[in-house]
Amino acid sequence: MRTRTRLLVSFVAVQVVLALLGGWLVWRWLDNAMREQAIHRAQSVGEVLAQGGFALNDTVLSRMRELTGHQFRILDAPEPVRDGTVQVPVSDSNGTRTVEIDYRTDDYRAVSHAVLLGTLVAVVGGALAFSLVALWLSTTFARPLERLAAAARTMGGGDLERAVPAVGGGEVLELARELESTRERLRDLDRQHTQAERLRTLGTFTATIAHEVRNPLSAVRITVQMLAKRLPNDASLLLIIDELERLDLIVDELLAFSKGMTVTPVRCDLRATAQSAIRLLKRQADHAGVTLTISGAATVTADPARLRQLLINLVLNAIQAQHGGGEVRIEVFSDGLTVADDGPGIEAALRPHLFEAFA
Repeated sequence: MRTRTRLLVSFVAVQVVLALLGGWLVWRWLDNAMREQAIHRAQSVGEVLAQGGFALNDTVLSRMRELTGHQFRILDAPEPVRDGTVQVPVSDSNGTRTVEIDYRTDDYRAVSHAVLLGTLVAVVGGALAFSLVALWLSTTFARPLERLAAAARTMGGGDLERAVPAVGGGEVLELARELESTRERLRDLDRQHTQAERLRTLGTFTATIAHEVRNPLSAVRITVQMLAKRLPNDASLLLIIDELERLDLIVDELLAFSKGMTVTPVRCDLRATAQSAIRLLKRQADHAGVTLTISGAATVTADPARLRQLLINLVLNAIQAQHGGGEVRIEVFSDGLTVADDGPGIEAALRPHLFEAFA
C-alpha cells in the first residue's frame, strides 16, 4: 500500500472512530440525564401522594403522564428492569408500591435523532476534511518520498546516470540532495572502477606487445648503428636512429603503463629538447603545410627523454588538429614551456576526459 493511501485510510479511520465515540458519549449523557430526571420526578410525585394521602390509581397515573410526558406502570411484583425504563418505589395511602417509568419521551427521541444526525454529519464532514488534509500531506511529504524511493530503487538497479529529483521541502529536500550527492559519488566510483579494470586489461595487453616488439627493435637498432659507423655523414641513418630511440621510448612507456613509469630527472636544456622533438616531426609538419617555431631558452631539472616524448605527442596533435596550414609555436620559459597552435582547440565534451588513458 502506498504511503498516501495509508495516510488517507489512517486519518479517515481515526476521524470516524472519534466521531462515533463522541456521538456515543453524547447519547450516553442524554440517556443518563433523562433517566435521572425521570427518577427525580417519580420521587417527587411519590412525596406529593404520601403527603396528600392520595391513592396511586389510573387517574393519578394519567395525570402524571400529562404533566411529565413519561409512561408509568404499576408493578404488582418485581420484574427485571427493561431497557429505557427505571423502577422507583412510590408510597401512597395503600403503602409502598413499585412504579416503572419509561423515560424515553418524545423529547428524548427528538434529541436522540439530533445526536444521530450530528454524528453522521461529523463522520461525513470530518472524513472529507481529513481526506483533504491527507491529500495535502501526501503532496507535501508522501509523494516526494515515493519519488525518492523510486530513485533509490533505480540506483540500486545499477542506473547511476539518472539524477535524483529535488522534491519536497525542509528535511525531505535535504534528503533528496543527500541522495543525489550519494548517486554522484557512486557514479564516480563506478567510473573509476571501470577505468581501473580497463587499464588493468590494457596493461596486460601492452606489456605483452612491448616485450614482443622490443626484441626485433633492438636488432634493427644495432644494425642501423653499424651502418651509421660506416656512413657517418648519412643524415637519413641519423634520422632512423632518432626514430628508433623514440620507438624504444614508446616501448618503455608501454611497459611503464603496466609496471609503473620510471623518471630520471637531470639538468636539461629545454630548447635543445624542443629542437630534438621538432626535428623528428619536421617531415610531418612540411607535409601538412604547418610551420614549427621555437622561442626562448632555459635549463631545468627534468627527464629529457620523457619530456621529448611529451613534446612529440603535443606537437603531433597540434599538426593534425590544423587540417593543413597554420603554425605550431613552442615557447620556452624559465620554469617550463607551452605549445600553442592555430587549431580549433579541444571540444568541450572531451575536456573532462583529457587525462584519461586511452579515452
